Amino acid sequence: MNVLITGVSTGIGATTAELLLRSGHDVYGTVRKLGDADQLALHPAFSALVMDVTNRPSIVKAMATIKASGKPLHAVINNAGIAVPGPLETIAEEDYRKQFDVNVFGNLAVSQEALPLLHAAREAGETNVKIINVSSVSGYVTAPFTSLYSASKFAVEALTDGLRRELSPFGIDVLSVAPGPVKTPIWRKAKNQTKAFEDTRYAGIIDKLGAYTEATETGAIDPELVAGIIHELPKSERPRPDRLVTKKNWIIRLLMLAPKRWQDKMFLKNMEANKRY
Repeated sequence: MNVLITGVSTGIGATTAELLLRSGHDVYGTVRKLGDADQLALHPAFSALVMDVTNRPSIVKAMATIKASGKPLHAVINNAGIAVPGPLETIAEEDYRKQFDVNVFGNLAVSQEALPLLHAAREAGETNVKIINVSSVSGYVTAPFTSLYSASKFAVEALTDGLRRELSPFGIDVLSVAPGPVKTPIWRKAKNQTKAFEDTRYAGIIDKLGAYTEATETGAIDPELVAGIIHELPKSERPRPDRLVTKKNWIIRLLMLAPKRWQDKMFLKNMEANKRY
């Protein structure tokens, strides 16, 4: 199978690409600069594409490269994403727009530009044609100070469900994989992004939030676990459309059913204790 993955420089994207290559698939992986894919490029079945999900011309160029190969595209894995932490009251407009530009509008732009290739694959008789969106448990439950990231992932879940229902008549499946905190650079980057707190009423929370984030990292799952699930999906006949990947899935399912005020108390209590599920 031929698979496109966005954001393969580190973390889930890089690990998923490696697993797909080991399984005999051809992989197109997007990076912001070619040097970010040096390790994957050692594999003859890997093709690096320089692409920015917020830049439509670069997406169009990447799809043209795939089309020019003459091979059908079976799956798109929308993995590229960022996390912008901070109080909603103080996050700068350029930052909250960037959060959605990458995680939501970038996701949709890639899907839109890839769909002609996916439709062509179906019309040529290919099966198991899919779009797989890497979402987050934050798309199910919202924690304080990651609300903007959470909002973007709620949007990804909505895009996933909407696209699946719209594309079902054409035989294209759309799935989401929603990991809990994963041991990737996204959390270390988030921990160092304190601009939204500085010189505000929230400044005193920075130290506490640092410990909270460290507790999150400590309890995070390995990217190999998430990648292992994602890499099985392109060839799966009828997989579950929404897959949670956490150490304690039942806690998230329970939280989703809990009254909002109860959720409020739990998050405040756990932040005080530097814990996170």
